[in-house]
Amino acid sequence: MESKQIYARFILEILGAPKEYIEQTLKEYVAKLKKEGVEIKKEKFEEAKPADKLFSTFAEIEAQFQDINDLLSFCFEALPSSVEIIEPLELKINAPQLTGFLNDLQARLHEADLIIKSTEAHNKILDLNATAVFNNFVTHLLKQGPKTEQELAEETGTTAKELKPFLKKLEQNNKIKFDGTKYTT
Repeated sequence: MESKQIYARFILEILGAPKEYIEQTLKEYVAKLKKEGVEIKKEKFEEAKPADKLFSTFAEIEAQFQDINDLLSFCFEALPSSVEIIEPLELKINAPQLTGFLNDLQARLHEADLIIKSTEAHNKILDLNATAVFNNFVTHLLKQGPKTEQELAEETGTTAKELKPFLKKLEQNNKIKFDGTKYTT
């Protein structure tokens, strides 16, 4: 690639709570980028806005990079939600540079995919274990005596609607019985 500097605009977003914390964290992150050598020319921070039970904010920054490799490294590390190359209007990249970029991209995608699959597997195990503990808790409560759906909901800290699927499953597996008004073991 030609040795020209690249000037680009980015949007960096953050989601979290409390509001003041994410605003400060984003400012600290941009300051960290500067300390690490990212040549930031402009920065503008937006006030955090409510997003469900969390808050969302973003910073718009403009930065200058020595070459495409520096730009791509920044994008991989900072993960901006938006990238706009302002200058130069045309970029030329040779095949070995493009190959290197594509291999880096593929490696990162494979790493992200592995993390997602691992997290999904861990979540599945946690869900199974939590369900088993919850089912054991319900069964233990019923060993103390027959209870209505509402009584079980109150003692488990759930609603009757949330509890119903667990009770049906326990009933199908012959772990508990329902006589029309109360559950028993």
